[in-house]
Amino acid sequence: MAAAMTAAGGCVTKPAHIICSIGDADEYVTLHPHFKEAFDFLRRPDLASLAIGRYELVPGKCWAMIQEPELHAVSGAKTECHRKYIDIQAPITRKEVIGLYTMTEGDLRRPFDVEGDCVLFDADFEPVVVSPGEMAIFFPPFGAHAPCCTFDAPGKTRKVVIKVEY
Repeated sequence: MAAAMTAAGGCVTKPAHIICSIGDADEYVTLHPHFKEAFDFLRRPDLASLAIGRYELVPGKCWAMIQEPELHAVSGAKTECHRKYIDIQAPITRKEVIGLYTMTEGDLRRPFDVEGDCVLFDADFEPVVVSPGEMAIFFPPFGAHAPCCTFDAPGKTRKVVIKVEY
């Protein structure tokens, strides 16, 4: 499932969310000057064996984090959004359910942690399964998401989260 681009008055508008195969990433490389570095990282043949931690791709502008978070039940999951950084998330070891929610103008008035670039809140999101080999891109300020969920048994997973300065 990929969100479609729309053209209006000669301008290209970015969607709030994109879910696609990493193999199809080149379709979206022109959406941001640092997406090439991000997508190249996701295609690394050694991605699954990289150590947990942060990997600078474009110093101060784009970095990847290999993480091992706990997946939890979809019910009760918190939705988050960012304003300064695009999130690219890709599961490595198991399917992950990520809730999709498109922020409204009213939602944008919620108290926001500028330093942490995040607001957490409850929302009626659409759960989408993202499998290893796929990625989810969340664009500020409307691309809210509830990550690290599962319909299966809770437990650890390995994933990569890439932050790209918006």
